[in-house]
Amino acid sequence: MARRLRPNLVCLGAAKAGTTALATVLGAHPDIYVPPQKELNALHYNDLDDRVGEYMAYFREAGDVAVRCDFSVRYLSSPNAPAAAARLTPDTRLMVILRNPVDQIQSHYWHLRRQNFHQARPVDPPPDLFEALDWFPELLLEPALYGKHLERWLALFPRDRMLVIDHADMLRDLQGTLDRICDFVAVDRFDFTAAAGDTSAQDGRAGVQPRGGLAGRLFPRLYVGVARGPYTWLKRLIGVQGADRLKRLLRLREASEALFFKSGYPRLDQTDRRRLQDRLAEDRRRLDALVLIDTSRWKGA
Repeated sequence: MARRLRPNLVCLGAAKAGTTALATVLGAHPDIYVPPQKELNALHYNDLDDRVGEYMAYFREAGDVAVRCDFSVRYLSSPNAPAAAARLTPDTRLMVILRNPVDQIQSHYWHLRRQNFHQARPVDPPPDLFEALDWFPELLLEPALYGKHLERWLALFPRDRMLVIDHADMLRDLQGTLDRICDFVAVDRFDFTAAAGDTSAQDGRAGVQPRGGLAGRLFPRLYVGVARGPYTWLKRLIGVQGADRLKRLLRLREASEALFFKSGYPRLDQTDRRRLQDRLAEDRRRLDALVLIDTSRWKGA
């Protein structure tokens, strides 16, 4: 791939760790380009060699900017992405946003419920969180096994080309986090205040849970019908980028959430939090051994 048409900053995730808001704010920097479509996922696909032209097309509008970003949370746990990145963009830098994995799983569970766990048929009745961990481990458990997956990335990329950020630090001091990123990719620091304010005002990705009753039962069937029918047809007609752009323009996600969902998640009680912590304990030991991030504050959160 031509150097100017490939990313040189790849954000691996994690899912539900604020990468969407971060991508939007970071794109305000004049020397950083973030494609309008987040989640390109190209490095994950088995047929990447057949999609290289499509992948490069996402960066044609970047011009001569110093940093070209690919934000795709699927990359963190993807078995394909590390080797694909090492082959196609070997000089890239890697950025990882990690969130307390208990909170990450809780948030991701409700996100997946909204998306019918990516299943072709309605999942009805939907599983509770612990059932979902067993029913859909690749979707829900694997993305939270940070140590396992970062070991695989670090086997192919040097440690000094990976920046690991704690989601809690990003919430506490967004400008400080953005300064770290600018330093990491060797561009001038930038005042992101206006972009951060606009993103916060427009952010529609706050957590939601299904409404009860008829609306709650109807949504999985409606979601499957649209995703497997009109939306698939639209992607074939105008391409994935065009379909995604139209979806954002029409604000379809926001409209569906207003009709079928209510804000916020039910809180996990301490017993359930401890169950999740126990299930993740071995992977946390693997992550701690990499000495990439201080996980001590996750224990009591």
